[in-house]
Amino acid sequence: LDFLVDFSKDVEDVLGSRMMGGGFGGCTINLIHSDKIEEFIKNAKAAYQKKFDLELSPLIVNISDGVTRSAE
Repeated sequence: LDFLVDFSKDVEDVLGSRMMGGGFGGCTINLIHSDKIEEFIKNAKAAYQKKFDLELSPLIVNISDGVTRSAE
């Protein structure tokens, strides 16, 4: 996970990156310009594979307004 956060620091289109839940595998959360997501994933997967001989499993999510109450 440290590798992925460090990798993200050098990518101009990443607005922020942090580690989450590192004790049991964990993940990194990266805020990336939407038009650069696929490129970032491709490059991160290649770098991670080269360094650790392991394959990444990316998940793409979108920020939402969260829970709301319907106007009934």
